[in-house]
Amino acid sequence: MQLLRMKRRSPAARLAFRSTLLAATLLSAPAFAQGVSADGAKQLQDSLAKTLGSGLFEKGILSITPQGSAYAVKLDLSSTLAQLKGAGVTASFDPITYLATPNSDGTYAVTSDSPINYNFSGTQGDKPFAMKVAAPCKSTGVFDPKISTFSTYEATCASMSMDMDDAESTVTASMGAITSKLTGTAGSGGGVNVSTTGSATDFVENIVGKTKPLTIKVAAKSLTTDGKIENFQLSTVLEFVGMAANSKDPKELIAKQAEIKQKLTAALPLWNNLTGTTKLNDVTIDTPVGPVKLGSLSYGVGMTGAVKDASYGIDIKYDGLALPQSPVIPGWVAPLVPGQGNIDVKFEGVDLEAITKLAIENFDASKDPPIPNELTPQFLALFMAGQPHVTLAPSTFTAPAGAVSAEGKMSVMPSQKGKVTISATNLDQIIAAVNAAQVPNKESALMGIALIKGLAKTGADGKAVWDVDFDAATKAVSVNGQVLSAGSGGGAGGGDQGGSSDDEGEGDNAQ
Repeated sequence: MQLLRMKRRSPAARLAFRSTLLAATLLSAPAFAQGVSADGAKQLQDSLAKTLGSGLFEKGILSITPQGSAYAVKLDLSSTLAQLKGAGVTASFDPITYLATPNSDGTYAVTSDSPINYNFSGTQGDKPFAMKVAAPCKSTGVFDPKISTFSTYEATCASMSMDMDDAESTVTASMGAITSKLTGTAGSGGGVNVSTTGSATDFVENIVGKTKPLTIKVAAKSLTTDGKIENFQLSTVLEFVGMAANSKDPKELIAKQAEIKQKLTAALPLWNNLTGTTKLNDVTIDTPVGPVKLGSLSYGVGMTGAVKDASYGIDIKYDGLALPQSPVIPGWVAPLVPGQGNIDVKFEGVDLEAITKLAIENFDASKDPPIPNELTPQFLALFMAGQPHVTLAPSTFTAPAGAVSAEGKMSVMPSQKGKVTISATNLDQIIAAVNAAQVPNKESALMGIALIKGLAKTGADGKAVWDVDFDAATKAVSVNGQVLSAGSGGGAGGGDQGGSSDDEGEGDNAQ
């Protein structure tokens, strides 16, 4: 949990926020070279006020001033954070300054030497909470108003440290050198394609429990990230932000909702595809019984925008898993530990474009609820029309005693039914490892494994294979055509789907 908190507050996220803020500042700037002057600074300020509202400047949170041959864009939250003291919160955030120099082609050369430094203390509920983050960073890039983002951008931090303290634990974390890069290119229909990469060295996190006697240290030699978003309608999103920021009264937005709905529909699907992966390398987790090690651990996500065949997927991979050599871990465990594995799951088959358009078309902020409840059947019909389903791509866990793989597909609505194919190598070695285990009720476990082996067929590659067909509604289950549970539907789909698959190999021969 603390590691997830750490990621949410990572320097890469803050650098992304800083670059987004500057992008909004320069978005409406003239696409031609201009001399740096007070008038030019005022023009940039007026442009940003159209996007984020004039209140940022009136409160001194944001300022734009000439500085030599560049414009200094400064973010200073001190006046706002000072107001939190009345609520029992103490916070500080060092000002951030960008220097934006106009180029002859209408772009801006951007640099910053502002570090990331902030402190926060207060309460979570009625319990104290405090956090401190420090990262000396520098950045440079080229902002292109024509695509509403940076064509190139790079940020580096010599190091990063974080201290966090709450009622349950104390956490300290650090990283070595951090690098983040971004490239932006024009997409279609006014969209933009953005790619990012990042890396960090020597990640270390220490967790010391207060309410429970827990001490954990997580370390990784390196961390890498990459991400990509295709045809993101950034200019439309910034336009919506500007409309909200400059509306003094919610009624103003309600009066404009027809225009907003038209522009939002035209901007669909907002983006085409979004992907991202985070990978930790040479991971060590110190536990009370010794260190658990991983060669690598990666987590990837992918999702479409509001398209006709929308999807969302998760891909997790690891290798080099090794448990501690400890007397409390018996020897029979080692052959069963999957040293490497992967799981790849995707949810797909939903016409998110039609659903989104129906929601936009019927949205009325002046009513409660803004979308009529009477439309629920239409939404459900659209959701089920694409036959939404979950697909498990070939996923394998490999241990010294053998490997187990699975792949399949299951419908989601209106029923949950599908087929999963499971296979195993060296099944007899797996059984032998379980047989060597000193655990309660071992005989029952071995009988269960023997039953599973008896249901297996031998695949073309010699693996033991189980084709499992199931229907959650009728509780019908069959394995390799053999009906295990006929269900209330009389076993529909059980034997018929499996056919005479047992002829391909008897269970006793499966290895």
